[in-house]
Parts: sequence; structure tokens; C-alpha cells
Amino acid sequence: MVTNNLASIVRTMTALLLASSLCVASTIPDYPVSHPGDYAVSTRAAGLSIGVQPVEDPKDQETYFRAELKAKGFVPVFVVIQNEASEGSFLFDKTKVTYGPADSTLSTPKTGSRGADAFAAAAIPFVGIFAVPKIISNAAEVQHNLLKKEVQSTTLSPGKSLHGFLYIPVPKDAPREKIHLRVPITRAGADETLVLDLVF
Repeated sequence: MVTNNLASIVRTMTALLLASSLCVASTIPDYPVSHPGDYAVSTRAAGLSIGVQPVEDPKDQETYFRAELKAKGFVPVFVVIQNEASEGSFLFDKTKVTYGPADSTLSTPKTGSRGADAFAAAAIPFVGIFAVPKIISNAAEVQHNLLKKEVQSTTLSPGKSLHGFLYIPVPKDAPREKIHLRVPITRAGADETLVLDLVF
């Protein structure tokens, strides 16, 4: 009987601690969302618009993440994608997003080709949720906030948009070089992929 009561108390305390950490995380403000064209870098193709804004100012990182991510070797990049087409949906899969150095060429190696161009060789798939523990390992509310704000894979029906952050690795102790972000988006029900390239 005492064992059952003790187990019940432990479960209750654990639930309360988790709930309190979620409440703390919810006090961290969201990054402002605007039309994709209003951000520092944007592009548009086939009724689809995308805008990105790297958040590099330490004050902004403290405001929106409660952490200085540059010191951890990451730059948070806010992404907004909007389907402005009157019909047809698009599929966004964050695991298909890649990044690499901006000074590389943008051709994809042909099948059977032995060499790869600079971008294809240096392009790195976005690792998503796996980067979060590397960014912050000691603060539950900060981890929860990073996960909550990460951009998620989804289907964009006409008029719909998505937004969130990508956490891209950068040198900790050196100025970052320009980043080339490649975002492939597939038209639903078709074998057509739009590739949106942004450099910042």
C-alpha cells in the first residue's frame, strides 16, 4: 500500500515538473511572421513563395531562444513558405533541405558521374531535431522551445503557409561564410519538384 502511494506521488511530481517546464517555455515569444517577400532573402516560383531571415543578433537570440546559439555553433534561420496558387498543393519535406557554401556551383552530378561539383559535394542534409541536443543540453525549457519552433514537414494547400526555424551549423569562433540553402518542394499528385535556392 505504501509502495503504491509512493509511486503515485512520484508520478504526480513528475507530471507537475513537466507541466511547469512547458509553462516556462511558453513565455518565450514567437518570432514575428510576415509575408515571405518581406524577409531579407526571398524567391518565388510557380505560385510558391519562400523567405528566410537568419537571426544572428545575440539580443534577438536571447529574446526568441533564451540562448546564444552562435556560441554553440549554430545560426537559426527563420523560414516562411506560402502557397499562393489558386489550386494545387505542395509537399514540404524538411529532410530534403540541404545547405552548403554559397560560392559553389549548383549543378547536380549525373548518375554514374565520378565527380561532384562543389555544392553537391559540400551540401549537407538538414539534420533537424537531431541538432537540438547539441545546441543546448542543460535547459529543458530551452530545448522544448527549440523543438517547438523548428520548421516541420507538411502539405501546403492553396493559400496556406508554414513557418519555423532551421538550425544551421556555423563556425563558433569565426565569421560565418555565406550559406546556400536549397529547398526542394514537390507538387502534390505530380512527379514535379521545384527547387528554391536562397543565399544569405
